[in-house]
Amino acid sequence: MSDTSVFLAHAGIAALLALGILLLPIRTQGRRTLSAIVVGACLLLGLAWLAGVALLPVVPDAVKNLLRQLTSGTVSLGPWLVGMAAVATVDAARQRSHGTQAAARLAAALSVYVALNFIGFEIGKALHDAQMRQFFQASGYPVWSMYVVMAVESLCAFALLLRPLRPVAAAVLALMMLGAIATHVRNGDPFGDALDALRMLLAAACVLLLAQRLKARGRFRG
Repeated sequence: MSDTSVFLAHAGIAALLALGILLLPIRTQGRRTLSAIVVGACLLLGLAWLAGVALLPVVPDAVKNLLRQLTSGTVSLGPWLVGMAAVATVDAARQRSHGTQAAARLAAALSVYVALNFIGFEIGKALHDAQMRQFFQASGYPVWSMYVVMAVESLCAFALLLRPLRPVAAAVLALMMLGAIATHVRNGDPFGDALDALRMLLAAACVLLLAQRLKARGRFRG
């Protein structure tokens, strides 16, 4: 199966499961378990992606294929993570007593996941500078814009780790991912080329929703 087929298959199954969880009543223990699974998955998948990208240029050739499979696996599992994160986000928003703590944990974990992914993206772009220059030029953008994009994405990735800056950073990254998807569509690129952008768009949207929810609750309590 192609990367696109795998992504869509996982996304479809995750969407059905997420819909089922939303429609069925979930007890308190179930909510905590769901939140813990999403938090743990964020950290594991984020670290796996970053390790795969950062170590690829320095490991022996015998290990390169294993690292490529690792990074490919983190992409295919992305829809599951985003689907479960969306369910946990909605569930945290519904709760009145423990919702704030759950939303704060989810926002922090998802922020780490998105930040690690973008750090990996920037490392990958730096290692493939010539290819990225060619892509930007072929897409009708000046070369200098590539470095602006890399700088903004890097700053926003680190800003996600700072709670006060999290909503702005998530919003900027979501808009940039929309721009990346639009560029691929305009270029007529295969859908698979936009999978990373789509994955990060959905994850950043979850972070933004959680951050706004926490901000609203803070104002209400204040």
